[in-house]
Amino acid sequence: MRIKKFRMESSSRGEFLRAAVVAGPALSILLSGCGGANMRQSRAVPDSILSSQVAPIGGYKGPFNNDDQSHADFCVRLMKPVVPLRFADGTPSGFNLTADILQPQPAGGVWCPAPGLARLDARELVPARNGERMLFHRGGWGFVGQDSGSAVHYGHILASDIDTSGLKFQRIDSVSGLPSVPRGKWIEARTLPWAGKGQAAGNGSACDGLSVSAMTVRVRSIPADMNYLSSRQTSSIPYAIYGDPSEDLGAREDRTRHIKYTLLEWSWINVRGGGVARALVKEGEKFFPCTDVPSIVLASVSDAQSKHHTGWVSAIYGAIPTADNGRLYGWMVSAHRHGGDPVIFHLTN
Repeated sequence: MRIKKFRMESSSRGEFLRAAVVAGPALSILLSGCGGANMRQSRAVPDSILSSQVAPIGGYKGPFNNDDQSHADFCVRLMKPVVPLRFADGTPSGFNLTADILQPQPAGGVWCPAPGLARLDARELVPARNGERMLFHRGGWGFVGQDSGSAVHYGHILASDIDTSGLKFQRIDSVSGLPSVPRGKWIEARTLPWAGKGQAAGNGSACDGLSVSAMTVRVRSIPADMNYLSSRQTSSIPYAIYGDPSEDLGAREDRTRHIKYTLLEWSWINVRGGGVARALVKEGEKFFPCTDVPSIVLASVSDAQSKHHTGWVSAIYGAIPTADNGRLYGWMVSAHRHGGDPVIFHLTN
């Protein structure tokens, strides 16, 4: 095993930052840094790290990043003509759901069985203001236009804005996986959340080393040729959805509205069933990093066939605030580098 150490000084900020690149059978990056609060920070990413020094797979897997988060798909009717999509603190994102845009389209996952139904990822109830509760709505893939052109966005919705019962997707592993046939069946159920394997194992749980000093979220685009590999490494998926999806993906008219948000994930994309969104995160939001959970840095690729490296993306685990002064924990992109360009930071001090 070879260990190379990089040291960086920032006289303007008075920070000492360091990173160790550990080279062995599987190359990984361990990031750390000391600021005024003596905490690990995303800015501890040296410009000298190249995509050739990291792999597109691997990285931390453990109590806060487990396999099999997957989705809790639940389709339900709207109870109002216009239903606002919201950030984790309950404030509206600027995008809405209406029955006319909820048009399902077969995809490689699960889509609602009829038009006009919102698709929840019903893993939890999140407190909103005035004692209300929210459930997370999963947009994009599975609606007309898919991720690249769908008018259906992500975000929490108030439980009072949707029906008290709907259709729960029950997965059946024995069903043959055909492109136009979901692996399971729809059953009638009350509109309530349920935990999955990854969540039960610790995804999204509180860490012991939560920093008291917050970082600031900067919503930044990730270039289109920066992709990650699927769990089976047979296809590539754009990192763009974890950058600035509201301006880089979705319906053309929505992109021009300049509403900026990014996503907080239950687990990261390097584990099976990872990359599942937990909440929307607004520009300028506070993010409290967990100092006791390793960062993850992976190379991006142009496609799954050539696996040509196009840069790297780093992610860290931490928490954002909710309306009741609580916290939602998860993974967020902290920085990326496209080719030999300067590092773009998604979290700053």
